[in-house]
Amino acid sequence: MKKLVVVIVTAVAVAAVAAPAFAQGSGRIEGRVVREAGGAVGGVAVTLEPSDRATLTDSNGSYQFNNVPAGTYTVRLTLGEDTEAIEAVTVAAGETVRADASVPWDIAFVDTITVYSASRRTERITEAPAAITVIPEEQIEREGTSGQIPKLLEFTPGAEVTQSGLYDFNFNTRGFNSSLNRRILTLIDGRDPSVPFLGAQEWAAVSFPLDDLASAELVRGPGSALYGADAFNGVLNLVTKAPRFSRGGKVQLTGGDLSTLRGDVRAAGELGGGWYGKVTGGYMESEDFTVSRNVASGGPEYKPCAPGRLDPFDCVDPEPVPLALTEDELVFGGARLDKYFGNGHVATLEGGMATIEGPAFQTGIGRVQLVDIERPWWRANYNTPHWNLLGYWNGRDAADQLALRSGATLVLDTENLTFEGQGNFGFAGDRGRVVGGASYREEEIDSANDQGFQTLMFAPREEDYTGIFGQLEYGFTDALRAVVALRWDDSSLHDSELSPRASLVWAVTPEHTLRATYAEAFQTPNYSEFFLRAPVAPPVNLSALENALRPFLGGVPLGFGNIQVLALGNDDLVVEEITSYELGYTGLFTRRTYFTLDYYRNDIENFITDLITRLNPQLGNINPDFQPYRPPGVLPPQVQAIILQQLAALQGPPFNFPFVLMSNAPDGSPILAAASYTNFGEVETQGIEAGLNHYFAEDWVFEATYTWFDFDVNPEDELRADPLAPNAPENKGSVGVSYLGDVFDVSLKGRFVEGFEWRAGVFQGNVPSYQVVNLTANWHVTPSWTVGLDVSNLLDDEHYQAFGGDILERRALAHVRYSW
Repeated sequence: MKKLVVVIVTAVAVAAVAAPAFAQGSGRIEGRVVREAGGAVGGVAVTLEPSDRATLTDSNGSYQFNNVPAGTYTVRLTLGEDTEAIEAVTVAAGETVRADASVPWDIAFVDTITVYSASRRTERITEAPAAITVIPEEQIEREGTSGQIPKLLEFTPGAEVTQSGLYDFNFNTRGFNSSLNRRILTLIDGRDPSVPFLGAQEWAAVSFPLDDLASAELVRGPGSALYGADAFNGVLNLVTKAPRFSRGGKVQLTGGDLSTLRGDVRAAGELGGGWYGKVTGGYMESEDFTVSRNVASGGPEYKPCAPGRLDPFDCVDPEPVPLALTEDELVFGGARLDKYFGNGHVATLEGGMATIEGPAFQTGIGRVQLVDIERPWWRANYNTPHWNLLGYWNGRDAADQLALRSGATLVLDTENLTFEGQGNFGFAGDRGRVVGGASYREEEIDSANDQGFQTLMFAPREEDYTGIFGQLEYGFTDALRAVVALRWDDSSLHDSELSPRASLVWAVTPEHTLRATYAEAFQTPNYSEFFLRAPVAPPVNLSALENALRPFLGGVPLGFGNIQVLALGNDDLVVEEITSYELGYTGLFTRRTYFTLDYYRNDIENFITDLITRLNPQLGNINPDFQPYRPPGVLPPQVQAIILQQLAALQGPPFNFPFVLMSNAPDGSPILAAASYTNFGEVETQGIEAGLNHYFAEDWVFEATYTWFDFDVNPEDELRADPLAPNAPENKGSVGVSYLGDVFDVSLKGRFVEGFEWRAGVFQGNVPSYQVVNLTANWHVTPSWTVGLDVSNLLDDEHYQAFGGDILERRALAHVRYSW
């Protein structure tokens, strides 16, 4: 709690410095810029004449000037070559005046795109000091029928979208993907909804319809300098629609393949007195791509592993138990209240809940099915033009998760509470800007079942995290800008870490920008990597041996009747660190073609492996907490020797008992410590990411991407028995063409992924090359009624995207929507 008090005091101090109240004799100007045909216009340069103050409209088209001395002004709006003036804007002391505008401009795609995530402030995408992709609101509404967030980004530069089951996605950039990937920090309105034990996202737990998103921003490259741990390969920032700017509602019904039935509802409006509200909800039931691989069904899609084979490759072991459920069911809902104050301050309070039944996902210990999961959350936010205070809580009640490889029921109840304060102010006539803040998080994790037995750890955990960050921007000229950032993070799980970043952004011309970036980031081992205690196979029963030894034991139990075969965490792990060098180019040609090109080179140290055999031929015992088995110490030495001799004799045929893996749990009971994690060596990666959007007619868009990835492991660090694989292809790309008319729109996109090797825990094998073609179409029958079609894998190319993942087939969905 002492750290929490320090963080809150720091946040308040930042706010006090960065957010002066109305100066005496001053007022405020706020406004919104929209198209005459409808729709907000972001990225408009707004200048206040005769002063030298300037700002940009955000994605809602909104802008504001605070502490404006009383008087009469002209508000000038500029976007490219287009300009508009709002004259005779009179400001009175202590009052707010609105200056809205409806503009007739012919606006290019990139002109209006603003981003927030790269600098924690609103800026044009062409000015961002990082490689960044934005999925705008209109595209989300067209392509969001599936309800699967990662699919919005599968055709964007650098994105690695690996799907297994219906909601089992591993989303990553720049290599070293994994089951339960956590190298991309995902935020929803500033809230991190990941599962703390794993650090990965539970994509089925989203508690709003997908078209409630206002934007999705993907920052590629290390982001720890602003966001802390686990913003290792990037940040995915999801922003939902504010009710003030999305008044109205919709009801949508969706149905199709896999016996899918889904209903979504959203309603937002003004409540009076500066209050705005929003409610969302939905229900989905569907079959899944997941099929049972128990002994009876066989799992014919993969070659079965030979009995007793060690380190199996390109084969999948049968699962002793069948799926508990053969259908997925999701129920979700949320509510939000916003209060707008006259001084530009906004308070937000919202919360929601999602319940999940049925989806299965890959893990290092095999597939796990979510049988009964509840995910409640709340968020409170207070925002002003110069500071932001955020608090949120996430819960997870998972009393029933079925490990299909071992048959064990796994429990995982978690909650975390986070506070963050951030302030910003400009200087030197807004040529420079400072952003700074602090955060604090507490987490509690318990895997005990109703009998008090810990199913995933040896003991519950309570941890805390603290971070303080700052960023300085300065424009040396109108064309050259520097951005430097630094963050300090501390935790009860790891030593203090410093994460710097520095960027130079040079606008060679207003349409062509070059960028150079240096960044360092880190990834904390998750609770699973630190403290895992999970079964990877059915228990071994050696009760016959214990009965035979009973005359020597004097009533001392050995526990040989239920010897658990376990994957174990390693609490000696240290954080994984990355150093990145990046060059980027952004170009706009004739306001119709937008092109981005980025090259990066990363050096990774203290790389954390996936689960590997605990007794590695090169490294020896990778987990020093688990040494060779010791019989109970109360027994005489000669009896202990007899027990060890008898166990060793079981190693050969016909028993083939892996005595070499036998160890002791912390309570002294016997276990088979089969696999664990370790840090090792250095890995170098490099890659190229290219993206093109071309508007070759008013309503027609062509897009293409290409991504190249390469890696190199220090030869001294290569593990011969468990070679490292980046779980990513060397080459992949996509093309698409869309017609975006007012009444009808259609989009056809395809992506190609080169074959690659996949190694993640028990799943190790080759992923053949595959191609995916998606089709979306919408017909706006009337202003209120829309019918649409969404087809994933249009050509029905049966394939898997991660070895051991489910075989993916075509899924066609149709929807009808009523809006008001």
